[in-house]
Amino acid sequence: MNVYARFYEGEAVVSTFDDLIDSLKDFGVPVTYFDDRHIDDIYDYINSKNMHPKRFHISSRQFFILIKTNAANMEEFKANAKHKDDSTEGVKKGDRVSVLQEEKPGWYEASLTFKRVIYSERRGRFIYVDTPFCVKLKANSPLDAYNRIVEHLQNRQDIDPRSQFPSAKGHCFEYKFLEEEK
Repeated sequence: MNVYARFYEGEAVVSTFDDLIDSLKDFGVPVTYFDDRHIDDIYDYINSKNMHPKRFHISSRQFFILIKTNAANMEEFKANAKHKDDSTEGVKKGDRVSVLQEEKPGWYEASLTFKRVIYSERRGRFIYVDTPFCVKLKANSPLDAYNRIVEHLQNRQDIDPRSQFPSAKGHCFEYKFLEEEK
């Protein structure tokens, strides 16, 4: 397993721990950062089963990133990253708007998770709580279904007007077309 390291403009794919530390120093990570505690953190990340990228903070606004990879060199790492971008499944956000606006009258099953304002007795103040809402409804398009749901929720007496509704383009709004209008 190799490690991709990036700090500002410096980036490298390395195969050993010593090469990683040398690369980070070459990139300009301050020498004072490499005390025993930080060295142990880096070592623990490299030897862990965690495959997620990790940020190591140098200061409040400075950090370097480490990513575990099977790529042998920088060119292979970049090619793999580009290939993943080309093969993303599902609909991209730019295309999602046109899909949402596409006229397709019929029945939809739609769900929306919104931030509902409720009073917390324990805290003695109002808080936002993620609240799911699921419904089957008749609409002309997915965007029409979204608008009808939001309008319905905003008009309900038991929902505080300060509640926040997500964008139709986001992951908090999902829908499924059930059947065409007859």
